[in-house]
Amino acid sequence: MNERILSKINVVDMTEGVAGPYAAMLLAEMGANVVKVERPAGDWSRPTDHFRVEGEANAQFIALNRNKRDISLDVANSQGKAILSRLIARSDVLISNYRPGVMAKLGLDYDACCAVKDDLVYCTISGFGQDGRYAGSPASDTIIQAMSGVMSVVGEPDGPPLRVGFPLIDMAAANSAVQSVLLALYGRLEGRGGACIDVSLMAAALAMMSAGYTRFLSSNKVPERQGNQNSNLAPAGAFKAGDGRYLSIAVLRDSHWLKFCTAMELGDLAEDPRFVTNALRVEHRDALDEVITPMLASRPAAEWLERLRAADILCGPINNFADVVADANLVRNLPLVDPMAVDVPMTVGAPIRLDGAYAATVRPAPAKGEHTREILAELGFTRAETEAFLRDGVAFIADNDQLD
Repeated sequence: MNERILSKINVVDMTEGVAGPYAAMLLAEMGANVVKVERPAGDWSRPTDHFRVEGEANAQFIALNRNKRDISLDVANSQGKAILSRLIARSDVLISNYRPGVMAKLGLDYDACCAVKDDLVYCTISGFGQDGRYAGSPASDTIIQAMSGVMSVVGEPDGPPLRVGFPLIDMAAANSAVQSVLLALYGRLEGRGGACIDVSLMAAALAMMSAGYTRFLSSNKVPERQGNQNSNLAPAGAFKAGDGRYLSIAVLRDSHWLKFCTAMELGDLAEDPRFVTNALRVEHRDALDEVITPMLASRPAAEWLERLRAADILCGPINNFADVVADANLVRNLPLVDPMAVDVPMTVGAPIRLDGAYAATVRPAPAKGEHTREILAELGFTRAETEAFLRDGVAFIADNDQLD
């Protein structure tokens, strides 16, 4: 996706952490001109990752802030707010993920921003939405995993609830925000004007579990943790092969059952009356696993994968990160891109392959205030005005930059 399709779209990125920065970066990957507006203290996520590279930056910040420029402003200051207003006036989209009420306190709520740019697409990302009892409550991916029900269905049946080990809901909310922004931009082309978009992590979490919630709302039966099993299929789960590697295997249809048994050299099992249909296999899952588990432990993972794939059975190795990047057949179709950062050879780009190409990195994740002077000049401020802003603590530049 080397063609920058959104190159005429200007985005103000007033976000920190994960969901907001990733949403803004996805727009940047599509070609939008994204300006990250940082507080004087900087994005709180800059120093939080234990893997720090290139000075103050870290792996998370590098992964979520490519292809952006950065201006650092004190928007609580009247002059800083005036600079931001000038930036908004030339922009098409503003994204923020501050806690509800913060933007209004700064005089930057939807109505105030629309007074500056009447067709602005204004997108907020928050934990629980912009109103209601929980709106002002602190939220994070982990807290939303807990409160949405995600953790209630992750883990072994007799074990505690478990957190998914990466910011799943943050990333889902970011994608929802991007979809909403693109929809609003299309609506603007159709004459609808601007839009106020409210994306919450809680809504994004429930949307990912829509089938489970539909079952609950129909039956009032609360789903239970099931570990690696699939409550709708058997056999289905994680199985240990003879070389210690784990495989994920699922027999999707009854028509696959005979193929599975043949590949496993368990032909007699196919006719066992306890297992002839998926419903019966689910009912007798424990008995079925007692037969399959030792058989899978008798040979190495590679042999089982070859046999099962030849039979068109759903299967795959349970990889760690090193396994993934070592598999050339996987890597050839993955968006591994150069982030243009010191000591970081690759990162994962947007999973959008357009006309055979993923988006390339045009610029690395910026230092705080790296482009302050450049952006102020574009906004029409003179060099003398810019230096006054810097001296007076209205605007800030990168630590390795110097005042004139």
